[in-house]
Amino acid sequence: MADPESDLLRQVVDDHLTCAICLQTFDSELRKPKNLPVCRHIFCLECLKKYVEHKQVRMFECPHCRRQVKLSLKGVEGLPDDRTVLSLTDKVVLNKGGAKPKSKDEVKNNKDSIAPRGVDHDTCPKHQGEELRMYCNRCAVPVCTECVENEHDGHSTSGIKKIAEMSKENLNPLLGEGKWKMEELRGHLKGLQFAGQRLQESKEAATTHVKELGRTLKSEIDAIVANILGEIEARNEGNLHVIMKDKEDASRKLEELNKICSDVDTELKTSTPSRIVEKEQEMGDQLKQVVSQDVPVHESVITFEFKANRTKLSDLSFGEVRENVEIIDRKSFTNRVLSQIGGEGCMLHPGGVTTWEDEIYMVDRGNKQIQVFDRHGNKRRSFPTDVFENGSEPQDICVMFFENEIQVFVTDKCEQGLRIFDQYGKYIDKLSNVCTGPMGLTVCKQQGTLVVVDQDDNCVRMWPALNSCSPPENYHFSFNRPFGITTNMKGKIFLSDCQNHCIKVLSPKGEHLHTFGSEGGGEGQLRYPLGVQCDDQGQILVADSGNRRVEVFSEDGEFRCHAVTAEDGLGCPVGVALLPQGDVLVVTDNESHKLLFVRYSL
Repeated sequence: MADPESDLLRQVVDDHLTCAICLQTFDSELRKPKNLPVCRHIFCLECLKKYVEHKQVRMFECPHCRRQVKLSLKGVEGLPDDRTVLSLTDKVVLNKGGAKPKSKDEVKNNKDSIAPRGVDHDTCPKHQGEELRMYCNRCAVPVCTECVENEHDGHSTSGIKKIAEMSKENLNPLLGEGKWKMEELRGHLKGLQFAGQRLQESKEAATTHVKELGRTLKSEIDAIVANILGEIEARNEGNLHVIMKDKEDASRKLEELNKICSDVDTELKTSTPSRIVEKEQEMGDQLKQVVSQDVPVHESVITFEFKANRTKLSDLSFGEVRENVEIIDRKSFTNRVLSQIGGEGCMLHPGGVTTWEDEIYMVDRGNKQIQVFDRHGNKRRSFPTDVFENGSEPQDICVMFFENEIQVFVTDKCEQGLRIFDQYGKYIDKLSNVCTGPMGLTVCKQQGTLVVVDQDDNCVRMWPALNSCSPPENYHFSFNRPFGITTNMKGKIFLSDCQNHCIKVLSPKGEHLHTFGSEGGGEGQLRYPLGVQCDDQGQILVADSGNRRVEVFSEDGEFRCHAVTAEDGLGCPVGVALLPQGDVLVVTDNESHKLLFVRYSL
């Protein structure tokens, strides 16, 4: 079994402590790491000497980015040493089990000494024994060290792992679309199955009606009864034939999409980076072809009905067979939960969640960090909230454009206020000792006010402006452990009063307007509501944690529907947010430690 610490060490050495030209580990002698001032790319002293001697000039291009580098009178020796890399090399490489820098022959003959275990690189077909560790940007092909020194000399190169990750980033959204399309096809199939069942049931009911009428009449009308039955059978056969054909087509498309998605998924997980890069176009084209196919949004359910006319025998008419078309939306048969990510080990007690453009920002309370995903749940990055290493209890999150950059506001109980980061996790500022128990937060865009729920003091604190230094205005309305907060386009504030089991609505100025919801498990009732969110139509989504569901209300508090329930696998919803398109709801589940992607439509 692989040693995780050894694997991590190999990865650090391979990615950060190895010269990109000769692929040898830096040291304090010939392979001393030299930093190119114009671009900060790092190469070993020996390789740069050979490179410059080959060019025989005082100006040369960076082997990686092609920017011009000017040498001093000391030549390559005069370039600054990268002492950080050198120090890290001494600590990580030389002090770990007495390891020593590897020579080129040792690198060739003992690749497992530094390279990660497993088949992470293919062997170059042109140069025996050389691994394809780089990618030629000009020729768009994986290359080895010998390739770079010969036929690809002077070409800009990148690490093959980096390019493979870019290929994965290109394919993962398509793969996600493919998997979601599979759910649509499954719903379509269920709808067709329902249509077939309803058709058969109505056919049997109509047949029974006709037979009951026929048994009350004389034998001379048996022929008429037979004719009508024949008409029913003929129509049923024709309609059933259409349904069966549609089912076969849908099954075939689902099987095809399932195979393509499975193959691409397997390729991305098991194939080598070079193979992923080489097959990116092929796999992308296959996914685009099947994902672009439209799936019917509703099913036509045809039913039979027999309308009898009771007249004298001389004027007897059995009536007519009519087809009633009932339109049922496909979404009625499609699983509401499109996908889910996480689980204990990946995230722990997820809390608040929000979206910004095509990214999802989620508070990982147990791990004291913010995790960022794309719209399909592929992780993009994460950053810690315990920036001072003095404790952190992040709760809720809000992302906004402020002071010419995207900023991430996080409520933190240890801070008794807020910690502010840029979108990549760089710490910017904090707002300390302004709340006893900061929980939910939001920004009223119309007034530019910052609103924070203070759960421990049972109040709402409002700052008149984001950059205001003045103390907040505090509002108390008999709250009992308030939790989540949001605003709509009109500036109204919706706040979940957790232990009062209701939602309280405030004006933009903090005035109490009305309350809706009551304790219970019925429709429109709540039990320990947590996160809240407004959709584009002004409707309010509430994480009803005690009832294990997400409820949808009108702006006035009228119950509309359940967005997702325990029957869909929801445990304890905490945070809710909508993707910008408004068709997918993301929900954090404190019980399963997961982030759920839910189809949202009313």
